[in-house]
Amino acid sequence: MSNDDERADVKRAGRTEDAASTLPPDWEDEPADPDPYDDLGYEPVPWERISVVDDTDRVIFLPDSDDQLKDDAFIVSATEAVCDLSERL
Repeated sequence: MSNDDERADVKRAGRTEDAASTLPPDWEDEPADPDPYDDLGYEPVPWERISVVDDTDRVIFLPDSDDQLKDDAFIVSATEAVCDLSERL
C-alpha cells in the first residue's frame, strides 16, 4: 500500500468524485443527515435485551411487538459490540 491516493476510487472525504452527480434529482434537496423521525418516518420501538445463559459472550434483542416477532425480527450480537449510545455522545 502507498499513501498515493491519486488514482483511488474513494477520496479521504469518503465520496467518489462524481458521487454528487449520481444522486437522483429529487434527492438533491434532501438533508445530508436526515432526522430519522421527521425526514424518514421511523418510529422508535422498545426492544428487550436478553442475556444468553449458555453463552455469556452473546446477547439477544427481541422486539416487544408480537407482529415484529412473527416477522423474525431479532438481533443476536456479541456482548462487547453492544453499547449505550447516549454514553458515547
